Amino acid sequence: GSMTSIFGGKVADEWGTVFPLLARHYGEYLQSENQRRLERGEEPVPLDDTLAEALGTRAPDVIAPTHWPNIDLIGAQLNLYWAEFQIPVWRMQGRGWKLWDALTDMLAADGVLAEYDIVFIDTPPALGYLTINGLAAADILLVPLGASFLEFDSTGRFFDMLHSTFASIEEAENMAARALGRAGLRFQWDAVRALITRYDESQQGELAALMQAYLGPVLSPHRQDFTALVGQAGEQVAGIYEADYRDFNRETYARGRETFDATYAAFKRLLIGAWQRDEQQQRTGA
Repeated sequence: GSMTSIFGGKVADEWGTVFPLLARHYGEYLQSENQRRLERGEEPVPLDDTLAEALGTRAPDVIAPTHWPNIDLIGAQLNLYWAEFQIPVWRMQGRGWKLWDALTDMLAADGVLAEYDIVFIDTPPALGYLTINGLAAADILLVPLGASFLEFDSTGRFFDMLHSTFASIEEAENMAARALGRAGLRFQWDAVRALITRYDESQQGELAALMQAYLGPVLSPHRQDFTALVGQAGEQVAGIYEADYRDFNRETYARGRETFDATYAAFKRLLIGAWQRDEQQQRTGA
């Protein structure tokens, strides 16, 4: 993935990605189902080599340090896409397996959510099984898009698909929950923000204003200008905060940093607000 490249991650195969954690979640589900089968006098379903190996994998096994202090990475690479074909096979075999809980459950079980202040999940640009896992695990959604009619339309379709996909999961789960007298399922996020990237005001100003009027507060007012600073970062597969200010004149560097700093400040306000609300809920619950 692009984030893996930016942070200099080296991933040999899918076993260095999040895949074994998802496989372990399914393997643990299958183990619990096998125990129930044995209690009913039925034959257990055998675990294949992939699941057997995944059961011994923990998050620290796939977390790697980066050249940035205090920023670690679970990398991605092309083989991870194989999970898009494997996960539906598991779903067919285990109808009761809640794949949308897989990433959250494994990160929590292995202490990742307690050890790290923030976990960023960079999902593929499609609403597949991996993206569903990432979205279900997220508290805040950040959706980048370009200021073009094509990207505006595709982003609108993405939000429509996002709603229908998670609504169908909720409907199916809540139907079963009501029959069993259990609490229902509801997906929710603390905030959803779309963000215009690679922005050229002279060419895209009118369309960006139209998008802002249509999306309202969902669209961040801070637009990521496509400047020389951004262009060089893209060519070097690096972040803009790694750029050497001496390679630019003062105005170019300041303009390149300005919108990114403003975007991060807005995100930080969302994040701290969510933390404060969680702390208040914990105190109220206690």
